[in-house]
Amino acid sequence: MTNSFKKNIVVSIIMLMLFISLSGCTDSGKKLNETSNQVVEENRINKDKAIMDEFNALLQKDNSELGEALQFISQKMSAVTPQSASTMLISLENKQKNVLSKMQGTYEEDAIQKRLAKDFKGDLTDVYLNGIQDKDIKKILLETKNNGFKIETAEGFYFPVLDYSQYKQYRSNVTPDIAAYIDIMAVESDKTPAKDAGLMIGWEEIVKRAISQEQFLKTYNESSKAEDVKLLLKRYLVFALYGTNNTPLFQYEDKQMVPAAKKTYLSSTWDGSGSFTTVMTEYLTLVKKNNYILTQEVDEYRKKAIQEFR
Repeated sequence: MTNSFKKNIVVSIIMLMLFISLSGCTDSGKKLNETSNQVVEENRINKDKAIMDEFNALLQKDNSELGEALQFISQKMSAVTPQSASTMLISLENKQKNVLSKMQGTYEEDAIQKRLAKDFKGDLTDVYLNGIQDKDIKKILLETKNNGFKIETAEGFYFPVLDYSQYKQYRSNVTPDIAAYIDIMAVESDKTPAKDAGLMIGWEEIVKRAISQEQFLKTYNESSKAEDVKLLLKRYLVFALYGTNNTPLFQYEDKQMVPAAKKTYLSSTWDGSGSFTTVMTEYLTLVKKNNYILTQEVDEYRKKAIQEFR
């Protein structure tokens, strides 16, 4: 065996050992990286669960003060997954609705109605609240604000409602369907569609909101808030087909469709791709056949449409 041949064998053995060594390092590196990622994921899951458990404990407290829960969400919302953030917000909404139903009874008391009628200017500002001398009234109004409610009035009666605009700050933290739900409900909260048996928004806005709600149901039909949006859309269908007592779709005197509604409906695009637009397409075809007059045929259609609306 020549020295050259021996040298080649030695070089080959060294190269083979080096290759095996490097392969081992690569495998070890992969395993180490996988283990590290697994630890990070487990820590994230545990942290998420701990935050959710703490939040649920806050909601279980037997009182009507949600200020602590609202503050907790403000501090922790960005630390959990979008799914958990959505769950937190929906749980808060449910709790607020329960508290609201109890608080509404308190607002029926004459003392608070008289106080609000005397000096309430439309917002629970710190200046207004600090100026209230009656401790009982002040306590009630502070609870209203701290629980995330605002005050509305109808026919001279004041009552608390859930202020959905407070949720808008969390749009980027939640899932797309809940972000879209927040948008829909904030519009409702910021400008109520009807009050004192009259429409507070125009016909164009009614159509715009209804189509937005219908789009939500087409995009997020499996959302946990789909049923809530369906109920809201049905309310808007009533507005679109009837108007309200003080803002009717058809004039009481001659039963003609009001010009503003007629103009809006004829200029709107009804693609018939959803339940609302399908009903409106059929309705307007029928109304046109009846020269835009409220006939028995038109009235029977809209009654049936509301009854069967899903």
